[in-house]
Amino acid sequence: MQAPLLPDDFQTQVLTELRNINTRLDKLETDIRETIKRVDKWELQFLQLSRDNLAISRTIIIAAGAAVIFAPLIKEIAPAVASLIKP
Repeated sequence: MQAPLLPDDFQTQVLTELRNINTRLDKLETDIRETIKRVDKWELQFLQLSRDNLAISRTIIIAAGAAVIFAPLIKEIAPAVASLIKP
């Protein structure tokens, strides 16, 4: 069985444990801040990639639409252009 602690020993033990808890809480706070910074960075990258994908999608849709619209026109104009180019 452990001998009862004297008041000074008990106070020292409690203060030591409180310092240990404070140190661990400081480390946890630092870890959480770093994690939040990484998540913010990932979020910004995700948003930028989403914007880039939207721009690429618009470009593809516009190009496909232009091809559909201008294909018959080009088919009609091609002989005239070819006749101008031939000597």
